[in-house]
Amino acid sequence: MCSIIGINGQNVNNRLFKMLNILKHRGPDATGIYSNGKLFFNEEINDKIDESEFILAHNLLSIVGNNEIQPIKSGNLVLIANAEIYNYEKLLLDYNLDNFKTNSDCEIILKLIEKFYGNNLKEAVLKTISLLDGDYAFCVYDNKDYVAVRDEIGVKPLHYAFDENTFSFSSESKALKAINLNNSQSLNPRYAIVNNSLLKIRDEFTRYESKIPYEDLKNELKTNLLEATKKRTKNLDHVALLFSAGVDSTLIAILLKKLNVNTTLYTIGTENSQDLKFSKKVAKDIDMPLKTWIINQEIIEKQLEDTINTIEDTNLMKIGVGMTIKLTSQLASKDNQKVILSGQGADELFCGYNRYKNKYDTPAELLDELTHDLNNMYHVNLERDDKATMSNSIELRVPFLDRNVIETAVKTPIKYMLHSNEDKIRKHILREVAYEMGVPEYIAFRPKKAAQYGTGIDKIIKKKILKKKEFTKLLENY
Repeated sequence: MCSIIGINGQNVNNRLFKMLNILKHRGPDATGIYSNGKLFFNEEINDKIDESEFILAHNLLSIVGNNEIQPIKSGNLVLIANAEIYNYEKLLLDYNLDNFKTNSDCEIILKLIEKFYGNNLKEAVLKTISLLDGDYAFCVYDNKDYVAVRDEIGVKPLHYAFDENTFSFSSESKALKAINLNNSQSLNPRYAIVNNSLLKIRDEFTRYESKIPYEDLKNELKTNLLEATKKRTKNLDHVALLFSAGVDSTLIAILLKKLNVNTTLYTIGTENSQDLKFSKKVAKDIDMPLKTWIINQEIIEKQLEDTINTIEDTNLMKIGVGMTIKLTSQLASKDNQKVILSGQGADELFCGYNRYKNKYDTPAELLDELTHDLNNMYHVNLERDDKATMSNSIELRVPFLDRNVIETAVKTPIKYMLHSNEDKIRKHILREVAYEMGVPEYIAFRPKKAAQYGTGIDKIIKKKILKKKEFTKLLENY
């Protein structure tokens, strides 16, 4: 939806403007700044804004309507947010909130904090986030204290860095590096930033094995996945779907069709790649529109450096996945898509990765590994994916990481997901749910193929591109 920036220190104006410019791709529709108690928007912003020790800034990507410009101010509180709040309307009714200044669901955050505020900003924020159902990163300031937080799984990014003179946070670490803050870290979703310091605010998710019957868990999962998809597409005229024709993305496609959401599937890959082959067949079988892009070595070479700069990582696996998502969202952007959905999170939730079967015979260790992976998705996969789609000014939404879907997954017994240490398809409960909801059998039980392999990108990078000195130097010198 946007980028958010906060900076605290001396002589910070020029650095702030540089950060805003670096992150403009995340919010090309409007820019706002809060400084010295005043709000400045778009053409009002210039280098003559008075110096201030603490400044908040926002770049807007408008998804629905054009009135969501931030920062938002109410009384002595000011908010910047990168957020989608899915229980917005319920909160309005439950807490009898009114007098809104914008059409943005982000303002519900400010109104709740204002309602609970009693000269203790931290407590008001903690009460507010306990009520929010959504994906968010935001900062609120009361002219004395500030608190910055992100959602409990870390779908929306937030990075911070500091030196002896400055503390700053932003939606992407590249903005921090641009002002020579080179020790940037991703904010752990279990913590908040309170006045330049970290404060623990949540516990981690914990995997355990419930005694809920298999059929009951399946029905719960069906209900929660459908509702999660419905939330993420409400009020949207059309959406894009990152489509590999694996079980996860095909299930989301089926859910979108059930909800009558105007959807286009997008797939990229080398000629004759598995993803392209299966995507064309599945799209035809489920009767949904598909757009494809056949890529080759030349395109991959041209995109390599930009992909590395986008995801800020030289790990070959992350480059392969990041390029897949970046190019697919680039294809969607040509159709003016603003929101793209993906099946991210399904493998961590339902034992999808091949490595999980190695701990089948030690279930306690497997539960620990699943717990670790779920709690660390934010900096392993989610930030990479967010950067890749937002580089094309498209917002990523992930139905599998809905709170209710996660709560179903964390209590699912291993035996419902994994059948042996030789299990070749894994995540059985999800596959059966997908099949029963309309995913073709040949896809519901199709073995997983990682994005970088299914598209053919990884093979070209490893076997052809990395043999060229200029590309090995690129990786070495990044």
